[in-house]
Amino acid sequence: MRRGISWPEVRPSRAAEIYDEMLSVRRAFCADRDFFKMTDFWKELVDDQGSVSINLFRFGNGSDYPKKAAVIVFGGRVTLTADSKLWENAVRGSYIDNFILAHEAGHVQLDHHARGAVNKHFELYKGEAGFAIRPPTLEEEEANLAAVFLQCGTALEDYRIASSDLAYRAFTDRTYVDRARRFVPLSAFKRNLRRSKPRAMRIIL
Repeated sequence: MRRGISWPEVRPSRAAEIYDEMLSVRRAFCADRDFFKMTDFWKELVDDQGSVSINLFRFGNGSDYPKKAAVIVFGGRVTLTADSKLWENAVRGSYIDNFILAHEAGHVQLDHHARGAVNKHFELYKGEAGFAIRPPTLEEEEANLAAVFLQCGTALEDYRIASSDLAYRAFTDRTYVDRARRFVPLSAFKRNLRRSKPRAMRIIL
């Protein structure tokens, strides 16, 4: 963590709820040990009824592009909007672009849109290992954890896989692999995972 940067704190019990939910979403898409690019995930969700759609645009010229995406949920319909360059780089395996697309999927799955229409943008900063994300609110931190839970799945529990290797395989942010793994050994996290609980209705799956 960069000195002077603070993150909103997610409780272990809440992290377990997010993990459980994102594992369920993931298992509807692939096997536990499979990894995927988020562009494939989002394309799988698009249907003829228009309940999920993708809107790509091009902002600016050259290699610069806005490293952000957004999801609009209205009347049960989900629209992902992103710069086409971000999408292309995610297809090529860029970890930060895949993570951003996973972050937006996390927002939808955690039903954050129902809590209000206020935009809460995360901040990107350049660290020693490349770009990293600083969330300004608890919802943004939840979406970041949901992203890495979705991308990595149960491999987060396998400490034989180094965090750097897991992040590489899952096209995700190494910082958040480390942050997500902090919860796995905690008793409150494990205890909450063992509880049976009703699931919220899914928006995207």
